[in-house]
Amino acid sequence: MENKEILTESISDISKDDFNTALIIDNKICFVIEESLYRVRMPNQGEQAFAESKRNLAQLEYLKQPGCITQKQLIQQLKESGVLDVKKLEENKEVLLKKLKQYWFMLATKDSDNADKIVEYTQFIVTTQDALKEISLEIATTLSPCLESRLEKFFVEFITNLCTEKKENDSWIPVWKTMDEFNKADSELTNKAVANMTWLLLNRR
Repeated sequence: MENKEILTESISDISKDDFNTALIIDNKICFVIEESLYRVRMPNQGEQAFAESKRNLAQLEYLKQPGCITQKQLIQQLKESGVLDVKKLEENKEVLLKKLKQYWFMLATKDSDNADKIVEYTQFIVTTQDALKEISLEIATTLSPCLESRLEKFFVEFITNLCTEKKENDSWIPVWKTMDEFNKADSELTNKAVANMTWLLLNRR
């Protein structure tokens, strides 16, 4: 599963629900694929420790590989080569986020009789959200070869493998027994599970 594919799926799925944290119930998110009900859940302490141990082992393996590069080194190389100024993109992202918050407040406090302004503010919010998603995706995919991004991808996929379950009769059954099964599974299911796990981890309670 490619990093860009996972990130695109995550952003697409999250934006469909307008970043709705109400979907998270008891630290779980349910979703449906081909009329089957699945869920991802937060890992327990043992699973968390197990995943962190596996991530540490993966880090040792990645460091042995030729061309292993840290995020700081990659950002510097990208800037020096003129490919991309990541720090500038991050600054632009912060500016857009501030404007977005302003327009959310303006929309929330605008009199409902002023239809033109409501349309104007709503359109700005939609356009800005799209721009933010593009910036986030560009940064994430550009930095995907770095050590930190590879480890984050590994960790999220490993947790997803451990904590994705399918409803069968009245029970929740683990979908995969091993990472090998996860890696060979249908991409629609794995991408959907990773997207929801990403959102769950970002909003852990």
